[in-house]
Amino acid sequence: MLEPTKMVKEALIKRTHGSSPAGQAGTPSTNQAAQRASGASASKQGAASESRPQTGLRRAASDPPTPSSEKLGALMKGLQSWGTDEATLSEQAEREQAAENQALEDLDQYGDLFDSPKGGRRDGIISTNDLKAFSEGNFNRDAAREQLLDLGVAEDDLDTTLDRLTQSASYLLENEEVLNGLDVANDQRNRTDGRISRGDISREVFQRQLEQARNGDLPPGPPASNRGGYEPTVTTKNSERSPEVIAQQELAILEAVNSGEPVSFTNANGQTEDLTVRQINNTDGKAVYEITGADGHTMRIESELGASENRTALARLADYYTQIPEHLRDSVDKIEFRREPDDSAAATFYSSNDRVVFYDGLKHLNEEVFNHEFGHGIGYENDGLGEGVLDHVGQFFTGSEGKGTPEGWTDAIEADADERISDYANTNIKEDFAECWAAYMEATDNGPEALAKLEEAYPARYAIMEELYNGE
Repeated sequence: MLEPTKMVKEALIKRTHGSSPAGQAGTPSTNQAAQRASGASASKQGAASESRPQTGLRRAASDPPTPSSEKLGALMKGLQSWGTDEATLSEQAEREQAAENQALEDLDQYGDLFDSPKGGRRDGIISTNDLKAFSEGNFNRDAAREQLLDLGVAEDDLDTTLDRLTQSASYLLENEEVLNGLDVANDQRNRTDGRISRGDISREVFQRQLEQARNGDLPPGPPASNRGGYEPTVTTKNSERSPEVIAQQELAILEAVNSGEPVSFTNANGQTEDLTVRQINNTDGKAVYEITGADGHTMRIESELGASENRTALARLADYYTQIPEHLRDSVDKIEFRREPDDSAAATFYSSNDRVVFYDGLKHLNEEVFNHEFGHGIGYENDGLGEGVLDHVGQFFTGSEGKGTPEGWTDAIEADADERISDYANTNIKEDFAECWAAYMEATDNGPEALAKLEEAYPARYAIMEELYNGE
């Protein structure tokens, strides 16, 4: 990316050598983008402070014309013109920076609209042809309006937003340097190929957001809305993540992704751990990350979401993940985020490869749902069954223990009171364990009193969870 100050200097050098300044590209106007162009604003202020004093020049210009004063007047006029051109070029650089920021923001936030605008399956890849079609208005406007409504755009703003997206597509096509700067992450050799993936966009956005976060100019992502479904047996509440905590966690995530080095991460319970968070180059349209904790286990995250949503997701996941005891973390190896909702589930655990899929973006990513799905992984890891198919078949015919629950869970249900911890726990014994594990993790957040209430209500099941948590 060419910084505004550098653009001004290069333009002035060209002018000195007789070249005309670069033409001004079409700029989508947005206050937010202009505010983000902090480098451009600094350049503009710098230009004002460097302009030549004008008072003395005017006095000299009013003197009786002499050969020397005429030469001086011409020089003064040139200097005045030079100062004006510098200010103009600085303003132009600021507009260029705002346009670039807006185009990138639109690409990140509304990437699904640019992806195959003529119709067909979206694959997370935005090609040069996709941008060209959008810039020319060659897309289904009614379908695009419906997509914007789904993304939360007000109905009165739909057409204005579409017009701005068209301008952003045109800007990217007209500025190959910006476009090529995005187009690297989905190619293993870092070559441009005219295909921009979600990972490409996230990488660039994360680089820019890091500086904003360091300066305190990046608003933190939204807090998670937890489910709170364990009343009346145990009334507890997850640890609060204040905006200040969220901002610190997201800064740590951005530092980790951009540096590739371990960072100190503090979760909502005040526990600090060194985490490595890396973005992985991949050949499809997803953004891919890996979180590695102090225990050395790596959890892979594959996301169909935009960069800002990924930043929020990674911070939440790191917060919840670092609260899981280290010896249990290998119960889940992968987490996926899908853009589309699933009418039957908020999230699903797949035991075949120890992965959790969250549907409908970040809507269901909170501590309780995370711990519920992680609980499924813990249940399968500790069900006493072997990893082979024959082990599971043998258990089906001979054992009383349910697959996906720790050993002794069936007997513990019978020993405890008939009341389940939630309505969903009545679905089957696997869901009973997952709901109990989520309640147990929530009680650990709230201290000895909450744990004592949970133990009193479900003593047999509590004993098993206590053993699992402590690694006994």
